Amino acid sequence: MSLNHKHILVVDDNSINVNLLLDLLDEHGFENAHGLNDPREVLTHCQQTLPDLILLDIRMPYLDGYTVINQLQTEFGHNTPPIIILTAQIDDETRHRSLSMGVRDFVTKPFQHDEVLQRIRITLNVEHRYQVRNQQADTLERMVAKRTKELNRQSRTDPITQLANRRALTQMLREAALRGTGTGLLFIVLDHLDDVIKLHGYGVADKLMMHISSQLSAKLSEQCQLGLWGGSELLVITDHADLETLRQSAAQLLSCFDQDQALGGLLLPLNARIGISWADAHFEIERLVHMAALALPQSGTLRIQCYNETLEAQQRHRLNLQQAIRGATERGEMSLAFQPKVSLTTQCVIGAEALLRWHHPELGHISPADFIPLAEASGDILSIGEWVLEKAMQHIVEWRLKGLLDDHFHIAVNVAARQLARKDFAQTLLSKLAEHEIPAPFFALEVTESGLLSDMQNARTQLAQLAEADIAVAIDDFGTGHSSLAYVKTLPFSTLKIDRAFVMDLEDDAVDRHLALTITQLAHAVGCDVVAEGIETSAQADYLRSIGCEAAQGYYYARPLTADAFFTWCTEWAPNAQKNIAMEAADGA
Repeated sequence: MSLNHKHILVVDDNSINVNLLLDLLDEHGFENAHGLNDPREVLTHCQQTLPDLILLDIRMPYLDGYTVINQLQTEFGHNTPPIIILTAQIDDETRHRSLSMGVRDFVTKPFQHDEVLQRIRITLNVEHRYQVRNQQADTLERMVAKRTKELNRQSRTDPITQLANRRALTQMLREAALRGTGTGLLFIVLDHLDDVIKLHGYGVADKLMMHISSQLSAKLSEQCQLGLWGGSELLVITDHADLETLRQSAAQLLSCFDQDQALGGLLLPLNARIGISWADAHFEIERLVHMAALALPQSGTLRIQCYNETLEAQQRHRLNLQQAIRGATERGEMSLAFQPKVSLTTQCVIGAEALLRWHHPELGHISPADFIPLAEASGDILSIGEWVLEKAMQHIVEWRLKGLLDDHFHIAVNVAARQLARKDFAQTLLSKLAEHEIPAPFFALEVTESGLLSDMQNARTQLAQLAEADIAVAIDDFGTGHSSLAYVKTLPFSTLKIDRAFVMDLEDDAVDRHLALTITQLAHAVGCDVVAEGIETSAQADYLRSIGCEAAQGYYYARPLTADAFFTWCTEWAPNAQKNIAMEAADGA
């Protein structure tokens, strides 16, 4: 390593000493050496060109060496060049004071040439190593800073869309909450993205996300922040809380979904729903996002909805129900009600549908339409379903002993989709019937179309086992879901039930009459009988009888009854003297 190019400054009030050292340095190849006799010029010289080494006399007029060192350190701090002191005599005080100020070495006068050169080279060599180390440290620090910045960017960015991710959005919301000047949120949920993944794979789905993100960004002003909150959930943060403006922004964003998304020769269907929340001042981040999520439209044609307290009350009610439903059967809060089924031809009672009822000690009577979906979502429907089966079988055993049930009388139990999805459902049910010694004709199942379609292959397997054991199976609410002639043809069931939606307007609506006729003819074509639900008038019963519908149930015959009331009703039933009790105790259904 050559040190000859290093800039060396010699400072001594004695020009002879300066010239002597400059000649010595020149003689040994140092090309960039300069000398000063006036210490007052040192700072200006260094400001113009900072030396690599200063040879500094300690005792000089105007400014002594200590003062010069102080000036340099004040001006340059850690970048102050290394200093070798030139002195005629090194006493202890001079040594301690100089060393405490950071002086690297000492050279005594008169100069010993070899010693001077050796000390200069050692100091320059050490300083060079310091500089190399510092440069390497600076380079490493810059690399680390750059990498840290990139990692921070990556940690705040979705790798697919390059949008801000949840972490970045949370930080933006934190800053907005601290400002307290008004903030709006648009919570966007993309629908049918899963279908794209299933049909075309994740590669196409990723490109679709990038495409739609670009489309949405183009609709937003620079004051809005768009980011990815979840897999198919986007969040827009605005710097205002004007509700009408938020609605307009949401409508503009939804216009991106008015047509299928054109992507690489594909036309991909994608829909979206938007929930809106806002805060006029400071807010809690989680709370504001939760409000926007609560406002998301759940179904139907509604695509934009703003948060309101009613939505939250409904959600809180659902959560209360979800918590309360667990263990409801063990606490004795649930019971079965039985609605009779009557033959339209003979007017004889041929069976009943077991209906689940829940009466909570604080919440009161809770509609099955409210708690059944919650139980299915939480999985509690499995334990509840087992309780229903067990309770229904106990009643069957009791009524058989009392002579109520004959070979033409059965109790039908509704089965949820998650029950039917269990691989051992049929075998478990048959084992329970055998345990209670209940012959197959006394027991029947009712399943919904959605329950069948959730896992068609397993449903076919389970129903085939039940059909082989002569367990009757009815398709409930036929025509109100995703009806398919394929499963009507191939699944082993014995009954189609006409939903009350097609019955209630039979007297006045020709379309409903025609639909009821079509369903009846379809059922007969595949070897099934038909049960109509929701019969409330004699005219409805007469029409259904005229088109060949075998059985009916509804308020015209009886509302759902407790087990004891049902037994009494059956014993008192007179086939040709039924009473229309359609409007009696309607609130007790």
